[in-house]
Amino acid sequence: MSVLIATFPETKEIAKKVARALKAEYTEIFAEDFPDSEFHLALKKNPKNKTVIIFNSICKDPDEKLIETLLVGGIARDYKAKEVILMATYFPYLRQDKHFIKYDSFSSNHIIKLFSNFDKIITIDPHLHRIKHMRDWASKATSISAKELIADYIAKRFKGDFTILGPDEESAQWNKPIAKKLGEEVVILKKTRLSSTHITQKENNNQKFKNNVIIIDDIISTGKTIAGALALAKKQGAKNLFCIGIHGLLVNNAEKLITKHAELITTNTIPNHHSKIDVSPIIIQELKKLGY
Repeated sequence: MSVLIATFPETKEIAKKVARALKAEYTEIFAEDFPDSEFHLALKKNPKNKTVIIFNSICKDPDEKLIETLLVGGIARDYKAKEVILMATYFPYLRQDKHFIKYDSFSSNHIIKLFSNFDKIITIDPHLHRIKHMRDWASKATSISAKELIADYIAKRFKGDFTILGPDEESAQWNKPIAKKLGEEVVILKKTRLSSTHITQKENNNQKFKNNVIIIDDIISTGKTIAGALALAKKQGAKNLFCIGIHGLLVNNAEKLITKHAELITTNTIPNHHSKIDVSPIIIQELKKLGY
């Protein structure tokens, strides 16, 4: 099978590792703007009769990156690719997974429909809550998880007892299996969202934490949920605080909010200078499992 891995700049380091592991062709996508700000995109290698796997992290200007990704999928299809696959290390709009207020957008349901040109959509740790699986949006969509990578990182990095702390109930789907694998205690906070920028958090048992507390969450956006959890842990006895995020969006002053209390660690689904956990092994594993 002939595989062509085509990547946008943000995911090129991951894509290179995957291409080497699969012994696939590798290319970076040409992208520029026309004078009117419309996108001009091109593949640098011929996709004809190949399985084209497009890598992108669809974050930070997600609207622009969605359009870029859709256009490149169209290019591959126009030039007779055998199969077109999206490998999105981060997929946006999934938090809007119902109509929250009258007449608002059920965005996750709307966005996934735009990807009809793709034969498969693979993403890493999508933010799923009321909808449990990517396939519930589209039969060709699936997800893989960095939970094992995070557990391995913690096992190698941290010695002695520690508490794993979930900043809200939604984080339990990551915190609980990681804590179980490590044989460590897990505490999940109860969060009440007052608005998109204001929350309250509380710990049900008002217990004292161990000296070392590791907070794990899937998406770190404004950092306010994490900062609230850090403050509560510190108040209840934690001495050394660490925060691990899968997707480090880190908008506004999120980085500063977190790092004044804790060491910040993320995966490289969204590359930044806190990216210490490489997700390429789980992508390689998934693509090999699919026969590429």
